[in-house]
Amino acid sequence: MINKVYIEYLLLKDDEKSFQQVISIIQPKLLSFAQNILKDKSNAQDALQDSLIAIVKGVRRLKNHRKFHAWIYQVTRNKCFDIIRKNHKFKNECDLDSISEPINYENMVEEKNQDNQIDMMSMINQLPHKQKTVIQLFYYDGFSILEISKILDKPAGTIKSQLFDAREKLKHLIGE
Repeated sequence: MINKVYIEYLLLKDDEKSFQQVISIIQPKLLSFAQNILKDKSNAQDALQDSLIAIVKGVRRLKNHRKFHAWIYQVTRNKCFDIIRKNHKFKNECDLDSISEPINYENMVEEKNQDNQIDMMSMINQLPHKQKTVIQLFYYDGFSILEISKILDKPAGTIKSQLFDAREKLKHLIGE
């Protein structure tokens, strides 16, 4: 996983080549995040494209580069919700409280211990949508609870509760 500090360093360089590197690093993560919300690859790609346009246009206005990561996920989340609102038929198919399609973690898994990680991923995919999202953002994307609360527009206590519930459910699935 690429370090957030490295991305911040690239942003501080403030040149086009560095920003293109940032985009190439964040693009797969944002696509996975959008697919988790929308359950449809085509709509997720549309949301990603809209997000990247907004990110390119708005990055100069971002005063604190440390908030970049949370900000890009907020932008992507909002673009996903825009797609849901625009397409009423899709809105009925995309009940955010009952999404159960697995998150695509393939890009996030390191080669060593892959069997154990695949087992863990299959267990994570059994979690409810909200818990999967919190697990993805906390463990795979490295966000703090406060950052996740800003991304998902939920109180930090709710995020802690969802993370606790997800951990308990995973413990139960593992058999501990």
